[in-house]
Amino acid sequence: MFTFQLKSFRSEHQITQPHFFILCKGLNSGKPLSEPCPNCFVCICQSEQEKENLYWILFALWQGRRFHQVLCGSVIPFIRKKELSNLIHQGQKYAIHFPDKFRKNVQALQLLQQKEKEYAKLTQSIKELKVVIGHQMIR
Repeated sequence: MFTFQLKSFRSEHQITQPHFFILCKGLNSGKPLSEPCPNCFVCICQSEQEKENLYWILFALWQGRRFHQVLCGSVIPFIRKKELSNLIHQGQKYAIHFPDKFRKNVQALQLLQQKEKEYAKLTQSIKELKVVIGHQMIR
């Protein structure tokens, strides 16, 4: 199993080890982030490879809405470190017991992420083109 530390993010602390951030409040709790936000945990890892594996484990758990089961709070839902840690350990067990399946799933998620970004750029270009055409019609 990977060893990692989960801590509440504080902007004044400097982190030198490989790390990423995990959103801890709202309906997107559990979402892994590359940049910090006010309501997040920091996951500190031992190596870049471990960081990459944990990131994709969390991404898969988040996409599968596994965090919704453990959210607390009536107004603003949040996830506790203990429940987050337990779900990460479950994801790690899957990755260890089924390494080929895990690798294929990560590759599929990465491809889908890439396609989603490409489509977002295309959608933005189409919106901009509509504005240009609209301006040309008014002249």
